[in-house]
Amino acid sequence: MKQLSKSIRYAYWNTIKDINPLFVEAQYAVRGQVPSMAATIQEEINAGKKYPFDSITELNIGNPQTFGQKPITFNRSVLSSMLDPNILKYQSGDVQRRVKFYNDKIGFQVGAYSQSPGYPIIREAVANFIQKRDATKNKPSINDIILTDGASSGITLMFNLLLKDKSDGVMIPIPQYPLYSAVIAQCGAQQIPYYLVEDKNWSAEQKQLEEQYSKAKRNGINPRILVCINPGNPTGQVFDKQSIVEMIKFAAEKKITIFADEVYQENIYDPKKKFISFRKVANELNLDVEIYSFHSISKGITGECGLRGGYMEITSKIDSEVHFQIHKSKTIMLCSNTVGQLMTGLMVTPPNAEEGCSESTVQQYNEECKALFTSLQRRASIVTQYLNQTKGVSCQPIEGAMYAFPRIFLSDKFISHAKKLGYEPDVLYCLDLLKETGLVVVPGSGFLQYPGTYHFRMTILILPEEKLLAKMKVFQQWHENYLAKFQ
Repeated sequence: MKQLSKSIRYAYWNTIKDINPLFVEAQYAVRGQVPSMAATIQEEINAGKKYPFDSITELNIGNPQTFGQKPITFNRSVLSSMLDPNILKYQSGDVQRRVKFYNDKIGFQVGAYSQSPGYPIIREAVANFIQKRDATKNKPSINDIILTDGASSGITLMFNLLLKDKSDGVMIPIPQYPLYSAVIAQCGAQQIPYYLVEDKNWSAEQKQLEEQYSKAKRNGINPRILVCINPGNPTGQVFDKQSIVEMIKFAAEKKITIFADEVYQENIYDPKKKFISFRKVANELNLDVEIYSFHSISKGITGECGLRGGYMEITSKIDSEVHFQIHKSKTIMLCSNTVGQLMTGLMVTPPNAEEGCSESTVQQYNEECKALFTSLQRRASIVTQYLNQTKGVSCQPIEGAMYAFPRIFLSDKFISHAKKLGYEPDVLYCLDLLKETGLVVVPGSGFLQYPGTYHFRMTILILPEEKLLAKMKVFQQWHENYLAKFQ
């Protein structure tokens, strides 16, 4: 047989032209241009190339354990014993009791498929958690709870089910978490932005919702879904009850489905604010509105991003055929990973006296959670303080979540300079910040922002807190020197 020519032997079967254009269009800034350059720089540092810093500092993503956040002892002890029963005899009696409880229902078969919507015992635990959290008499049915690989997979599942064609639209808060714009693009649907008001601590205004809804309708777009992120990502605000009431009433009047992204519900640092679920308010209003809520083990105090666990709840009565299609679609994808399911169960069911746990186990668990929370609270304050002390930067208070989204005031000279180089101004700013300090932040344009304003998102997660202080000082000095070049 003749040897194939080199050009034929290495010909690609698929090129970019063969990829679904909707997927090509989708963008995800959190792991976009700036983080990609950061990965290259770190490889160069590892290979011996010199930079003004020893390593990059990834402030682009809310990934607590990469910064040294420790997992909760009780949770990991139970999980490790479920994975390896041989170590169970070395665990405390309280851990053994919880493992036995799971084992009686699940068995030590974590490597086997569960039911497609997840272990019934864990869905029951989620239902109990929701009932207790919302102080409601009516406990959710486990048939309305689906365990997911983090909140993202549940959100993606529901977008794919509810968005039919390019005339369907999704109302997303601007700034928004880039998952939403990316999956909307993949579904071939339309974004309908509603702008949060920065000067009012990123509040959602009824007038803005009405204006953007009417504009979409005039343009032939059918608004199908209203996305509400509370606490906010990237903005860190916590909606008060009146704001939630207004959004629910708006959705009910327009017959729009609500997606309540509530993954940061444990991360509320302002003592004057508290988490209120959309589900709870809708039940109190007794309005006919369709809500799907999402939660995750990735954030909060649990911080187990890599284990990929979470849940979605169908929080209202829906058409039985739609309910069937949701479960059918989840069945097609099989179950979420069972380790994440177990961690979801542990997140919603802390050790407690009712199950027979000792006072020392409950105390240790509570002390670990309190230490993590108060540290996050302090770090939110440190970041807000340093950003607002920096000339040319303004940051709304970080009431919740894990991020700051400061506004940077860039001169006309800098904006012109950036555009001549072919960059969005905030992108060039973030790239230069990376190259000169090693700090990795995400340009505000990746989250979308009000026209004519520029921002970036950074996490508050750096540990220890002394390192966070040092990095904030590095940023402060760099920013003021950098902008001085363009006055």
